[in-house]
Amino acid sequence: MTLNEELTIVLKEELRILQKLKETTYDKTDIIVANEIEKLEEITRLEEDLINKIALKEKEREEILYNWGIGENASISEIIEKIPEGKVELSNLKMELTELIANIQSRNLVNKELIEDNLQWLDFNMNLIYNVQTPPTYGDKKKTTGNNSLFDRKV
Repeated sequence: MTLNEELTIVLKEELRILQKLKETTYDKTDIIVANEIEKLEEITRLEEDLINKIALKEKEREEILYNWGIGENASISEIIEKIPEGKVELSNLKMELTELIANIQSRNLVNKELIEDNLQWLDFNMNLIYNVQTPPTYGDKKKTTGNNSLFDRKV
């Protein structure tokens, strides 16, 4: 088997795993919006599994490069320049991988912002609840007892 063939097999497997990861990130957005915590935990575990699979494929790719006498950290572009045939297929795989990774990164940013917004909303609500339950620290205690309105607090 040639370097091109071995590398193509590994990169196609990485592409397949990244496709699943992309689908997972989109599913995660829906789960975050629906505020389904249990499903969020499940999908996060699934993401971790997929990331671990990608890491294993990356090690496999590095081994292939090492076995062929190419630097383990060589980019696909550098490899394409060095091989005599199969450049088109590797170039196409590189383009697909690049687009897919960019798409996943973009969706992860959306998910991160949604989670941060949810956390800010929870923090705001917790502060409101805490302020209702906490008596004011300033002012005449006789005047403020019995009044638990959210908006009658003095600073």
